[in-house]
Parts: sequence; C-alpha cells; structure tokens
Amino acid sequence: MIVYVDLVFFTNLAVDATVLLATAKVRRLRPKKKRVAVAAVLGAVYAAAMFWAEVPYLYSLGAKLFVSLLMVLLSFGYGGPLAFLRNFGAFYTVNFATLGGVIGLGALLRSSNKPWGGMTFTDNGGVLLDWRMQLGLFAASFLLSVWLFHGTSETRRKRNEADTLLWTVEIRIDGESWTIPALLDTGNRLYDPLTRIPVMIMEASVWQQLLPDGWCERLQKESADQLVAGLDDSSAAAYAWTSRLRLVPYRGVNGISRLLLAVKPDAVLLSREGHPPRQVGRVLIGLDGGTLSSDETYRAILHPDLISAGEETPAPSQPA
Repeated sequence: MIVYVDLVFFTNLAVDATVLLATAKVRRLRPKKKRVAVAAVLGAVYAAAMFWAEVPYLYSLGAKLFVSLLMVLLSFGYGGPLAFLRNFGAFYTVNFATLGGVIGLGALLRSSNKPWGGMTFTDNGGVLLDWRMQLGLFAASFLLSVWLFHGTSETRRKRNEADTLLWTVEIRIDGESWTIPALLDTGNRLYDPLTRIPVMIMEASVWQQLLPDGWCERLQKESADQLVAGLDDSSAAAYAWTSRLRLVPYRGVNGISRLLLAVKPDAVLLSREGHPPRQVGRVLIGLDGGTLSSDETYRAILHPDLISAGEETPAPSQPA
C-alpha cells in the first residue's frame, strides 16, 4: 500500500482547522486565525509523524491527550481551569460528532453482497473493519457532518437562550382567565403615549372566539382604527369589551407610524420557575394578527417593565 505523507499532512491540517473553528463556534469564541493555524499544523505534523519515525508511546492514549491539550491551549488560550476544560470537552465533542458522521455516511454508502462484508474476525476475538473512502467523498462527508453538528448545536443554544426568557402569563378579564407562554423582550419599549402604560404583545387568535368575526385576519391588513370604527356592525358580544379597547400609536420597522389595537385587562399574573409570581394591573395587551412563534413556543411578548413593576403575590398555603 502506498501512503502519500504530504496528502496525510494536508488532509489532517484541513480537518484539524475545521474542527477547531467549529469548536470556537460552539463555545462562542473568536480566536486569532494564526493561533488556530499553528494548532492545526501541530495536529497535522503529529498525524504524519508515524510515517517518518517510530517513537515509543508516541501514539498512546496519554500522548494523544497531551497533543489535544496543546492544540486547545494554542487555539483558545488557558482562561482558567473551568474555561479550559470546557474548551477541551467541546473540542472532543466536535471530533466525535463530525468524524463519527463521516464513518456513518461511509458505511451507509458502502454496499456489500454479504451482511458481514468488510468485517474480519481475528483469532483472539477482535474485529477489523475494512473502511475505505475516497478523498473527495471524505471531504464532503466531513463538511456535511460539521454543518449538521453546528446546525443542531446552534438550534439547541437558541432554544436554551429562549427558555431563560420564557414566562407563563395569566390574563384576567371579567372573572375569566387565559394562560399562555410569553417571551420577555428586553428591547421592547412600547408605551401608551398618554398614560405611559407598558404594552405587551399577544396573538389575537388567543381571543378569536371573543373578538368580532374576522378581526384576527383583518388585523394583518387593516388599520386598527378601522376595526374600532366598525364596532356598531359587530356582534353584541364584542360590546362587552368596548370600554377596554385602546389605540396605541407605534412606529414600524419600515418607519411608518401605525395604530395598534390593545385591550386593558383587569390583571396579568406573571410566573416562572425559580421566581415568585407577580401580578401587574397597569398594562395593555396589544393584539397581533399573525403568529409570534412558528413552533408556538410563545404566544406573547412581554414588556421588561412588567417584570420590575409587578407586585409579588403570596404562594398558596399548603394544607396541614
């Protein structure tokens, strides 16, 4: 078998550099490109060294871990024991995920006439796998594995970040209540200009049965003042909330001023695991005709002032 050392070196150079950059992405780090390049060269030299000289224990577990530690240290620095261990763990996680994906794709694309084709059993009970893959297919499989891993980890990270901002909201009006998940938006600064009451946003579909027919759809196309002006032709049930309706001016992303239809509730109760429940009475609920979250993770957007302005409500007493 002919082995081209230069091909081994450059293949490992590209793989190590990609894995280090993917690790930096997962850990949300911005290392210098020169540091990553030096670490990748170290890994490539280590992989190709087996063809140049036979050094005892050079490829033992301890030596591999030592080289990996050096690569992580060169790329991302030390930064303390905890940060260093996290970087080292992320480096091996990316390695296992991406290279495991390469082997899995190679096995998937490989065909054999026998179910045990490509496997050889040794006399002492060992198993040898005949795994061959062309360089182009290896590169494509490796990049696909990196892309899949990064996409999965990025989705999980965004989900975790959203979970830290999720609250449970209970809206109370005329003795009735609705409980929905809501996302705290620290950038929301929408107030009623006259009363300075903070405005939270909610999907109008939550109250679809209570609003006049067609309002949920019309809110996406028509101005809120047109809907309010047509209340005389609406169903009688809609008049119960006439005194609660408000029109809140706001400026859209395109810079055009619009009117938001809002409802004044009796109270809004905010709760979240690890936080005492808070009751807010001074709030308006703006109605959005669309969908705030495609996967329905949340159906309302909270104003940050509601968290600080709410009064803590006592927890219900436990029976003796």
